[in-house]
Amino acid sequence: MKKFFLLPLLAASCLSLGAQEAAVRLIAENPDRASNNMHYYEFNPIHDTPAPKGFKPFYISHYGRHGSRYEQNHTFARAAQEGFAYLDSLGLLTPAGQALRADVEAIVEAHVGMEGSLTPRGAREHRMLAERMANRFPAVFKDKNRQEVNSFSSTNFRCIVSMCNFTNSLQEKFPRQQFTFTSAERFMSYINPSLNVPRPGMPPAPRPSFPAGFRFGPQQEAPHRYTPATGEPGYDFTRFLKPLFTDYDTALRELGNPEPFVKAIYTAGGLCQLIDFMGIDIYRKYFTPEELTYFWAPGNDSIYRMWAGSRENGDVIRFAIRPLLMDFIEKADAAIRPDSHRAADLRFGHDTSILPLFALLGVDDPEGRTFPYKEAHEHGWYAFFQVPMATNCQMIFYRDKKGEVLTKILYNEKEILLPGITPVSGPYYRWDELKAHFIQLCDKAAEPWRAAEKN
Repeated sequence: MKKFFLLPLLAASCLSLGAQEAAVRLIAENPDRASNNMHYYEFNPIHDTPAPKGFKPFYISHYGRHGSRYEQNHTFARAAQEGFAYLDSLGLLTPAGQALRADVEAIVEAHVGMEGSLTPRGAREHRMLAERMANRFPAVFKDKNRQEVNSFSSTNFRCIVSMCNFTNSLQEKFPRQQFTFTSAERFMSYINPSLNVPRPGMPPAPRPSFPAGFRFGPQQEAPHRYTPATGEPGYDFTRFLKPLFTDYDTALRELGNPEPFVKAIYTAGGLCQLIDFMGIDIYRKYFTPEELTYFWAPGNDSIYRMWAGSRENGDVIRFAIRPLLMDFIEKADAAIRPDSHRAADLRFGHDTSILPLFALLGVDDPEGRTFPYKEAHEHGWYAFFQVPMATNCQMIFYRDKKGEVLTKILYNEKEILLPGITPVSGPYYRWDELKAHFIQLCDKAAEPWRAAEKN
């Protein structure tokens, strides 16, 4: 039998002791957080700082990630399915192993034909977001001179369905509001801009090539026998695996490296929260917080690298997302005009836009820090808080009788302060100053590319 050594979360995640304890504590508090950006939207009580005297809200500009969804990749649990099937054929599964296998198969079955779609939970998330917006800023939607709400969605169907649930909830509260809906490729340049931007001086990434006969989408595949993975695991999974097998040594020998098998179960387990109507909970029933943290950490750091302000990729992210911030500016300027009837502009898109937007604003990290991506988890950067399902940015505009406009920004419905600009009061900024700050951020993000063009 191979001997597997306990490496306390060091191999893949390199957690320091303090960071390990913080992450484990948060995941023990709510194991669903171990699913990173697949985590559902956690709502906590909101506190609103009173606006300066005489200022009332009149316009909202919003961007929201789609709500909880089904997994897009139909092979997410393949290593678990094949491993269970093979070990069961050898008579090595205990009743606990059979039960876990049934849970994994049920999750896979629930995804057939639903890949990437919004789940009922995702629909609820957007209905509740809209309901809280309506209750929090009713003056915006009760103004008789402002009855236009424009909604823009990514062309992806889960975003469109999120938009429908959000706007339907608003319209139930304010039936006199007139809603328009837009979803087309023309608007994807700011709703979901491409992040595949070459760095200055670097050639564009090569276009992928596919073999003859390749086609996208689910395909019929010939059944094949489970093939054990090679190499040693980075964690001792003995505690997790022993209850599943009638003969642990034999099962481990047949599995080879058990990590891909366990990781596929972890992946399936993270989807339970999104399809909560099934009543399956793998994380709490089978995993310890330490085991969940082991798988969580590298995924967390990867998200920080791909879509946030990491040292490695942050300049590309901030450059690429400028069209979205400029759209906020353009739509706000149009809504502020005295002849405007616009109450709100609502956008519905993806985590690959909302987190980069916060990176450009300098608030993707709670403390405004930038660090190498592999250190994200060590610095308390947690994807389950920073970019869960239904992550949203709301800019609330206020005006007094003199016509002066103030703006506050909400990150997942919570007031935030921006680095590099001083508010008038609390979280409230003069719009003219905030607009100039936004333009400056966009210009600064573009400087390396402009310099490269000159050279």
